Amino acid sequence: MRKIRLLSFFSFLLLIGCTKMCSSGRESMTPEEVVQAYLDISLNMTEVGQKKELMKLTTGNLKNALEGASDDVISSAFIKQNFKLDRYSVVERRDRTPRETEITFTLSYRNLGPDKAVKLENAPQTTTENTVSVVKRDGAWYIADVLGKKTSIDFILGDEIKPAPGGSDPGPTEEAPAEATPAPAAP
Repeated sequence: MRKIRLLSFFSFLLLIGCTKMCSSGRESMTPEEVVQAYLDISLNMTEVGQKKELMKLTTGNLKNALEGASDDVISSAFIKQNFKLDRYSVVERRDRTPRETEITFTLSYRNLGPDKAVKLENAPQTTTENTVSVVKRDGAWYIADVLGKKTSIDFILGDEIKPAPGGSDPGPTEEAPAEATPAPAAP
């Protein structure tokens, strides 16, 4: 009888342990994984209804902005993208408190133009560095706000840039006067 109770107890523990491990969901995601999931969804959206998936990963100002965005805005921002992603990487994680962290990441992509007619090798490369605030609520991490953004654009130049004829030449410049040589000090 004792063996049966002990076996039942271990079976129960195994069942609970497996259930917790096998059903790991949002609560098990790190702040970096939440940011990556948001980017994966937003960079690969095919329909406006996927906005709900983004909202599940957000809270605060960012969630309010998504909720208030019209279908046209969501379509323009996420679906009708005119770029090709080159790379994404987390640059830094700054833990502010046990329930708040900041994730800085970079995105590099090629802008293919409004009609996607620019060849990939000729498209300007844009690199952005973004910092987002990620907060823990009800045991899960959510992106709350975008804190900072830096962007640089590298244009592919095929030809040398020359000034236009007729007046764009600044003309002769005046030479700076030569420095005077100090007089020798008197003895």
